[in-house]
Amino acid sequence: MALKKFDVPDIDDAISEAKDDEQRKEETAHAEKIAYALEYFTKKSPDILKNMSDVISQLDARKFASILREELKNIADEMAHRFNSKIEPMVKRAESAERRISVPTQAAYIILATIVWLFIFLIMVIYANTRIQSDDLTGLIVLFFVALIISIIAVIYFTKKYKW
Repeated sequence: MALKKFDVPDIDDAISEAKDDEQRKEETAHAEKIAYALEYFTKKSPDILKNMSDVISQLDARKFASILREELKNIADEMAHRFNSKIEPMVKRAESAERRISVPTQAAYIILATIVWLFIFLIMVIYANTRIQSDDLTGLIVLFFVALIISIIAVIYFTKKYKW
């Protein structure tokens, strides 16, 4: 049995009329919303204009400049006070140091150990110049640098361990 297509023009007309009615209702609702918005605006427009004129009168250039100048002055004063409160202790500490440079203890001990080893190196070079052959001199220089590095490592270790 084959399927037959039935042509029912009344149903098609009813469906198209229902769609048209729905579209007309949407357009009517949209038009009502626009009419309400326009009515609301026309009622509130005198208040809006009055508020805008109040704001415009406050935006007088001289008045605005004086308010802005006052605000900037207050902000600058606050920043200057904050800057002075943070810088003043550092200035007092620098003035009390009387141009001295503060060197950490560990650096001072490393400098002292290096100066001692350089003095020993000077003595060793003078002695080597008079007594030792050139082959032995290379070994002494390597031994000197190894001893210098070991002493610096020892200074760092002891200053950290015993908090000198």
